[in-house]
Amino acid sequence: MLAVDDEPANQRAVCRALSDDCRVLTAGSGREALALMAREPVALVIADQRMPGMSGAEFLAETVERHPAVIRIVLTGYTDVDTLIDAINRGHVYHFLSKPWEARELRQVVRHGLERFAAAAERVRLLDDLRTACVRAQREIEQKSRLLALTAHELGTPLHILLNVVALLRDDALPPAAEGWLDAAERAAAWLVRGVGQLHDAARARTRRFPLRPRAIELPSLLDTTTAEVRAAARARSVDAAVEPGAPPVTVWADGHWLRQALGELVTNALRFTPDGGRVRIGARLDGEWVEIAVADTGIGIAPEHLAEIFEPFSAAGGDPLRHGSGDFAFGARGLGLGLAAVRGIVEAHGGSVAVESAPGCGSRFVVRLPRHSG
Repeated sequence: MLAVDDEPANQRAVCRALSDDCRVLTAGSGREALALMAREPVALVIADQRMPGMSGAEFLAETVERHPAVIRIVLTGYTDVDTLIDAINRGHVYHFLSKPWEARELRQVVRHGLERFAAAAERVRLLDDLRTACVRAQREIEQKSRLLALTAHELGTPLHILLNVVALLRDDALPPAAEGWLDAAERAAAWLVRGVGQLHDAARARTRRFPLRPRAIELPSLLDTTTAEVRAAARARSVDAAVEPGAPPVTVWADGHWLRQALGELVTNALRFTPDGGRVRIGARLDGEWVEIAVADTGIGIAPEHLAEIFEPFSAAGGDPLRHGSGDFAFGARGLGLGLAAVRGIVEAHGGSVAVESAPGCGSRFVVRLPRHSG
């Protein structure tokens, strides 16, 4: 700390009172104190108000510009309220003490001031750490998006070649034993093709760069189409997949391809995580100027610790992607953990939002909110 007083006796008194608590520097004038503060780190200053050349208020006001973090205390024997207010306003004074001061009171004020300085310094450090972490996280997100896009691009061509080779092999006269291997190769390649598509969509979701071509889409027709695409697979597993009656006859302004893909992902997930004999429902309702589309199931549900990250890429909510099932709709089949991230990206690109309600053993309910088309 720095004690600024033109009286040497007063400087010595402050040193005696505070030397056990901190290192005490002294200066006989405001100019001398400013020069010293340019060389030494100072956390707190105590300045006498009445000093020749530069008053305590003027000195403290100068420190506000040069050393804004410093804690400022003013000593005054004045009874002039205007002078004291000027010192507080211009110098951002933390505390003032009237002369004659008591050593105990001075120590207490200084200790609290130093604690305040330390707390402010810690806040600055934490904010700097947070800014650094945010910059690093943003850089990692951008790198991950580039990696997803690059991976999808590099894998796409050889996968399509592989599927074409499998198709050509089926046209040749192969031993019956080869059919099983071709079926397995085709299923595995098809799973990878879906994964590559999800990589593409996840990369787009990171940047919200979906090539939308919106038009008016009838909501009941959209729900019927989405459910029809999984009805055969659901029937094979005795899962009751249907549209809830009463969907409002309204339209949404959306890109049909992308919106069907998002809703299809939700329905497919519901089917995958619903045991045989369960139920999947898709329905809709109006909420003012919004349309809510809900996909609900009686499946295994989602653990509470995974709900906050369910729409993040590679979320653990879907289980380990290395333990995937190769079927589209087999119970428990895992994807890459990118589907729901793409759903959120698609829905938000349409100006909407998506949320989930779920609990282990109680099924899940995903709700998509989209602006209602008023045209």
